[in-house]
Amino acid sequence: MVLYSRYNVCKTKGEETWVYNTLTSAFIKISTQVWSSLSESSDKELLDTLCRQGIIVDDNETEIEKYKYFCYTKMFDKTHWTLSVAPTMRCNFNCPYCFEGEHKIYQKMGQDVVDALVSFIKRQYELNKNIFIIWFGGEPLLAFDVILSICSALNKENVKFKSSMITNGSLMTNPVINDLPALNLTNVQITLNGTSETHDKRRYYKKGKPSFADIDNNINNLLNNTDIQVTIQVGIDKTNQDAYQKVFDYMKSKYFKFMDDKRLRIGHNEIRNRNDYEGSSACFTDKQLFENSIANVGNEKYKQLMPRLPGLCLPCMYRSDNNLAVDSLENIYKCLEHLGQPQYKIGNIVDGHVSFGKVSKAILRNSAFDDEACKSCNVLPICGGGCPVDREKFKQNDVKPYCSYYKKYLTEMLPYLYEQMKR
Repeated sequence: MVLYSRYNVCKTKGEETWVYNTLTSAFIKISTQVWSSLSESSDKELLDTLCRQGIIVDDNETEIEKYKYFCYTKMFDKTHWTLSVAPTMRCNFNCPYCFEGEHKIYQKMGQDVVDALVSFIKRQYELNKNIFIIWFGGEPLLAFDVILSICSALNKENVKFKSSMITNGSLMTNPVINDLPALNLTNVQITLNGTSETHDKRRYYKKGKPSFADIDNNINNLLNNTDIQVTIQVGIDKTNQDAYQKVFDYMKSKYFKFMDDKRLRIGHNEIRNRNDYEGSSACFTDKQLFENSIANVGNEKYKQLMPRLPGLCLPCMYRSDNNLAVDSLENIYKCLEHLGQPQYKIGNIVDGHVSFGKVSKAILRNSAFDDEACKSCNVLPICGGGCPVDREKFKQNDVKPYCSYYKKYLTEMLPYLYEQMKR
């Protein structure tokens, strides 16, 4: 008797069947006749191979336990510690799709919070943890003096750390670049929504002034005056579907050497509606994401756009014990989307208190492992049960809007992905 993995995704088309296992990432094409008659097969070598790949299993409960193990190991990893710091929630841009909305008004971090934050980070370092800081906002460079003060204090205390920054890039001027060594930066991520014509209609200063030229000049100076890796993240929706290609071609023509050396990388983010912001009608639907993926199979020129087999989904910061966020008002959170909204705080950086109850609730409550529909879903290992914040928000709904689009479309993608991998 052959027992199939519950995490097999299968597509049969005539005489051929494609099977992808979302837990082990095994991917095969097999004769439909052979696949449909495995229960009667006497081909020990084939059965042993499929067993090693996790496509056939001894029992299904062990599978869910394996995935739990992977997740819990990540959830409670004590060797690494990541802190996202928003030294201000203010922003100098007025992007219509920004999830922060009215939370942009909060002032930058005061000295009492800076001192408490330095002590907080130092305590984690003394527990032999590898410290990684993500500078976030708002626009973090509006409070670069605060960032510099924190990093200088950590360096003075001999606290070893690395950091990265997510910025709109408009304030990455030469005076700022000259002081970046204190931050131990490994990467700077800058958002563009296209080249100047498109970007300037979507990402502009408070009074409407365009920003692309300033950002482009700052990218040039950052690349030429530091060894920091720069990632350009291109936001794409239905109104600027060729934005990635245009940014890629522009950067390739201007910064070929840096792209060739992988100092400059161009990524993309397909914008979906999760917050019902103004203009959300421009977001992609799951069906459109699927169609875009199929259209880009074999797109060798723009390899980032080619669809890829999804890998194992491990817990995000909300579900991880070693990952926190701090806003400029001294509040501690478990999710970046909660920054600047004190009703979601789990602690306070100044008094050093973190609610054990709130942390344990965030990590463990409303888990996919307690949801029978999720546990039996064949895409659980690549979905992880969806966004935990959305799971909490929509837990009473019959329709689960946090389900991955892979649940509906991965089956149809398999033949295309297989041919792409062969090429």
